[in-house]
Amino acid sequence: MRLYLIIILSIITLSCNNKKQELNLLSQDRAYNGPIIDMHIHVDKPEDLPPFSLSLCPPFSNLIEHFDPINEFEDVWNEKFNNPDCENPLVSPKSYQDYQQRIEKQLKQNKVIAVASGAFEDIVKWKLEYPKQIIPSLEFRIGRDSISPEQMKTILIDNDIKVIGEISNQYFGIAPNDPRMFPYYKMAEELDIPVAIHLGSGIPGTPYMGYPKYEAKLSNPLLLEDVLKRYPKLRVSIMHYGEPFIDELITMLYHYPQVYVDIGGIQWAYPKEYFYEYHLKKIVVAGFGKRIMYGSDMIIWPELIEHSINIINDAPFLSYEQKADIFYNNASRFLRLNPRQN
Repeated sequence: MRLYLIIILSIITLSCNNKKQELNLLSQDRAYNGPIIDMHIHVDKPEDLPPFSLSLCPPFSNLIEHFDPINEFEDVWNEKFNNPDCENPLVSPKSYQDYQQRIEKQLKQNKVIAVASGAFEDIVKWKLEYPKQIIPSLEFRIGRDSISPEQMKTILIDNDIKVIGEISNQYFGIAPNDPRMFPYYKMAEELDIPVAIHLGSGIPGTPYMGYPKYEAKLSNPLLLEDVLKRYPKLRVSIMHYGEPFIDELITMLYHYPQVYVDIGGIQWAYPKEYFYEYHLKKIVVAGFGKRIMYGSDMIIWPELIEHSINIINDAPFLSYEQKADIFYNNASRFLRLNPRQN
């Protein structure tokens, strides 16, 4: 009788384990199709768009596989956009109206609320045009934007702007812990407004494409340590997650639990297998899946939004719950859109 009970219990246990494994596999295979918060799109003005359509074949890293400096880098770069190597490139809009219509379609079709980064006049205008899809974020760069902390404070309060970012000082060779930024961080901490700081790659050949002061070494997240000690109540999103300094990022996430990361743009800047194995999976396995936020880094190609969503949904190691965290829950918590969010 005892042997019989042991056999029955073993069968029940095995059946439960198999069912659990099946559910886990099903969870991993499911694409997330709920609401999405895109922490990283750009607001462009009509004059920001190129006068003719440019064709993009992601990923960026394979765009120019080799380069002979006897040539002008910009000429080679432009040639790639005019003569794409892939069968179905992303094509930039021919008009500003087309650009806006395609962005609106992407936001609505994919259930996206986007943190839209741009100049004050532009983000306010976009917020009025797309009140349900846009969270305005004030772009800032030392040396380009002549605005004092007090002036910025007034703009933020009077216009209900929710985020300061993209703070793109890296393009001017300015580190995130530059003392000139301290008054702005202090103001953001006092207002309890999060900041989104560019740490990571720009386009290939960035120093040769109009940003001679850009420095890749300034992507290191360890450069934020002074800032986080000085302003411990400051909410910080590391845009591009400080790529490629993954180990440094992980130690910062470990020691500073208030820090979040935005994956914007890097998922399509490199082959997705590389992004999966050496970036996203490493951050998740290290235990920081609750602080990764989706971002598309949509620039002049609106369909980068859907393309970026598909890359995350296709990640073979992410469960449905982890995708939901990346696409919505983590950003909702970071932005305090839902106070009940864990």
